[in-house]
Amino acid sequence: MNKRLLKCYRMAFEQCIVPIFVRDAFDTETLLRGCELAGVKVVEYTLRRPDAAQVIPQLRKRWPDCGLFVGSMLDSDKIINQLRRKQPQLMTFAELADIGVDGFVSMLPFSDETIRTYSDRCVMIPSASTPGEALRQMDAGAHIIKLMGNNRDLCKACHSAPTHGFCPIFVTGGVTPERMPEVYADGAVLTASGFDLMLKGLDPTTLTAETVADRLRTFIDAAVAARNEVLPQFKDTHNLSDEEWLSLLPHYHPFDL
Repeated sequence: MNKRLLKCYRMAFEQCIVPIFVRDAFDTETLLRGCELAGVKVVEYTLRRPDAAQVIPQLRKRWPDCGLFVGSMLDSDKIINQLRRKQPQLMTFAELADIGVDGFVSMLPFSDETIRTYSDRCVMIPSASTPGEALRQMDAGAHIIKLMGNNRDLCKACHSAPTHGFCPIFVTGGVTPERMPEVYADGAVLTASGFDLMLKGLDPTTLTAETVADRLRTFIDAAVAARNEVLPQFKDTHNLSDEEWLSLLPHYHPFDL
């Protein structure tokens, strides 16, 4: 079994919320320093951000022990190769895997072939529009299913009793500290928020890394508290072995120890 894959899966789960580098007006280095000050262990850098092709390889070297997920993935080399004539920051699964990123996230589904190709070394987080699509992708080897935060009914359906709670759910989109209790109660085990939301109302020209770190801690503390209300068995798991930790998960996982 790939120990790094499990390590990144576990780090994301224990952090409870993943900060997302989206396309915004904030300085990349200021955001990165804020993550370091806040002790963030897993981030998602999206291909929406114009500097992605330059920053992602640097991040892999800068943060060798950090979980580095890449978001806004498109599961089509053909489409990517055409689009990057105007969006040169776009990259393929193969290019990113060669760099050594730890996970792939998308608001679209992944094909079974893509999931099977990369799921033994990268955390695969595709989206689903139905519980059946979520089941198909989990069966192919996906690790978590991404759902949008404005679709509470789908989140509940994927987490409902008739599905036997098979689906580990990653909710993004509009997840503020105030919304976290309902998001985790609906069935999420992991959430994410973009810096455009986390730093809403702040002036990019005067933003400091310390302010970024303070906002990050606010979101992380709120996420941990909200999930601990729903899954109290995870309040103190850092000293558990991987086998003990996996046994506490309320959903399906693909790891065989």
